[in-house]
Amino acid sequence: MDFYNIIELVNQSILEKEDLEIYYPRTENNKEGWRKITPYSITTDIPPEGEVLVVGKDRLSPGHILNAYDDKNKKDLKSFILGKITQVRITQK
Repeated sequence: MDFYNIIELVNQSILEKEDLEIYYPRTENNKEGWRKITPYSITTDIPPEGEVLVVGKDRLSPGHILNAYDDKNKKDLKSFILGKITQVRITQK
């Protein structure tokens, strides 16, 4: 899946307030694999420093950040580097 397809699906899920699954690499605290999230925003940096970006208006790059709520804890805001997301699927929820 290329970067632009990923951005389109992420933006669609933000606008329609739908859950999303992303395939993300291993991090310090999590193993590689699918993560179910509720996307919140795309920003230039992790909150609270980042400026919110608008798909179609602002130029997005693989270094920008997807902020989302973790499906396990809806109050826990997580940050994901867009360029590290390799696959996306909307869960229809």
